[in-house]
Amino acid sequence: MINLILCGGSGTRLWPLSRVKVPKQFIKLFNHHSLFQLTQSRNAQFSEKTIAVVNDTQFLLAYEQSDNVNQMKFILEPVGRNTAPAIALSCFGLEYNDIVLVTSSDQLIKNQDNYLNMVCKAEKLAEKGFLVTFGLKPKYPETGFGYIETLDEENVLTFREKPDFDTAKKYVESGRYFWNCGIFCFKAGVFLEELLKYSPDIYYKAKEAYEERVINDNIESISLGNMLEIPSDSIDYAVMEKSDKIKVICGDLGWSDIGSFDSLEKEFAKNQDSNNQIEHHISISSSNNFIWSKKKIVTIDVDDLIIVDTDDVLLVVKKGSSQKVKKVVEYLKEIEPNLVN
Repeated sequence: MINLILCGGSGTRLWPLSRVKVPKQFIKLFNHHSLFQLTQSRNAQFSEKTIAVVNDTQFLLAYEQSDNVNQMKFILEPVGRNTAPAIALSCFGLEYNDIVLVTSSDQLIKNQDNYLNMVCKAEKLAEKGFLVTFGLKPKYPETGFGYIETLDEENVLTFREKPDFDTAKKYVESGRYFWNCGIFCFKAGVFLEELLKYSPDIYYKAKEAYEERVINDNIESISLGNMLEIPSDSIDYAVMEKSDKIKVICGDLGWSDIGSFDSLEKEFAKNQDSNNQIEHHISISSSNNFIWSKKKIVTIDVDDLIIVDTDDVLLVVKKGSSQKVKKVVEYLKEIEPNLVN
């Protein structure tokens, strides 16, 4: 099996920790390990090879954080064109029957046993010629994820876009809907056949870009001109929602996409006042605060805050509102881009 790690994404809702040059997947958030490193180690036990598709400006980060660069291939994109082209560029360099496990670089999975079990099931289905997607049992109504509506334990009825809260609540209550977490498993050749069938423009432009790539040992670079010619689309739109070869494996992985500070803070231990345990924090009559700082932070009579202190920015936001950080990033891009980069 080949683990294809998609390293795109800017993680703007984790600003100011996550920046353009060092996005969230490369920040060492968990015991001095990044989400990218955790993804590698999680899949190393059953992967013969790893392919990382990464923006060329972040290549050195990926290279330095790779466990065994001799067993890896790096595909460098000058600009992102979403997941379908990234996967195609990787699959063109593989054999038809190679089993590919597509994973994102910025996900946290805590239930390793369930994950291994789901991967094994997915591999067996992929060997039969199916395109397999992973569905995760929703723990609450989430409006930030797409959903998979299932017909039974293996068959997909429909893919649903990100819903509003009331719709998400109905999805969860029905028991037939699962979070679409962006993990896939299939034969490289089967994916390319389905891509050609349903999104031929992506197939041919990606093939052209692949054939004109520049190779330097295990590093393959795509030109900007070629990349911009490829239509931008996700694997869901380009293939998964159209193909009749789709299967789903559902389960509970203890999964999080760490998409905001509200989700990040749930992964850290709390003290008796429900403040996250950071040595620099002194709390007086304060509770349920998440604080990230290298400096000593003192809180007095404040509750339910997220406080993130970096060298050049101090962010203070009420818990439950951290999704709005993305709006701040868009604003700063116009007036002070150095704080975003």
